[in-house]
Amino acid sequence: MKKKILLVIVIISSSIYLIGGLLYTSLAYLTDRQQFSLVAPTGTVEVSAPDLVFLVSDSSASEPVVSSDTILAWSPGDINTIQWTVENLGNKSVDLRYIMNIYWNDGFDLAGTDNEPTDSALWSEAPYIYLYPASMTDAEITADLSSGSPAQFIDIGTSNVQFTNAAGAIRYGYTYTFGGVTLDGVGHNAETGDAPAGASSDVQQFKIALSPETPAGFMNRSLTLQLFVEGKQHRNTSDSDWSLIGTQVIQ
Repeated sequence: MKKKILLVIVIISSSIYLIGGLLYTSLAYLTDRQQFSLVAPTGTVEVSAPDLVFLVSDSSASEPVVSSDTILAWSPGDINTIQWTVENLGNKSVDLRYIMNIYWNDGFDLAGTDNEPTDSALWSEAPYIYLYPASMTDAEITADLSSGSPAQFIDIGTSNVQFTNAAGAIRYGYTYTFGGVTLDGVGHNAETGDAPAGASSDVQQFKIALSPETPAGFMNRSLTLQLFVEGKQHRNTSDSDWSLIGTQVIQ
C-alpha cells in the first residue's frame, strides 16, 4: 500500500499569497518523507501529499504506469504525462485548488545557481512548452504542434513569470491555475454529500509537450514542475479562507 503523509492545516482567516514566485518562510516543500503542518484556531484540513509524478504509457496495459519523479533531459517533440493525486484523510469535506509552475532549471550555459537573465533565449522566442488534456493521444498532440498554429492546448497559463528555484536563483516560466474540486470527508462523523459522486480523492492528469519546432539549444535541459495545493473546509467558509497546504517539486 502506498505510504501516505498526513498534512495537517488549520484554516486561518487570511489567505497566504505567492509574491513574484517567492514563498513565505512558513511554507514547506513536501516529499514522501516530510510532513507539513500549521496550527490555528478555526478548523482543520487533513489531506495526503499530492504525489506528483511523471507517467509513461505501457502498451501491454490499459492504465499508465508510474515512471519516475525525474526526467533528466527533454528533446524537441517529447510528450510526457504528469499526474497528481490528493486524498482527503479527515472527516471534514474540503475544497482544493492547484497552481502549477513550470520552468527550465538548468542545462547548457545555465547552472542551477545562475540567475536567468530577462532576455534569456529560453523565453525570448515562441513558447515551446504546451499543456494538453491527458485524453489526447501523442499523435494528436504532435499533429497540433506541427500545424504551425497550435490550438488544442490548455490555455490557462501565464508565460514569462519570474520564479525562484531551490538554489535561490531567478527563473522565468509558466504558471497554470486549475479550478477547484470538493472532496467528502472520511471516517467517523464524516461530512458527506458535498462532493460529486461522493468522491474523497482527486486525480489530475495532463500531458506536457515540447514542440518539435523547439531549437536545439533547449535539448538536455531539466524542466522543473512546482505544484502548489491550496485548501479550505467546504462548509461555513468563504474565499478569504483559502490557505496553502503544501508544495511538491519534480523535474
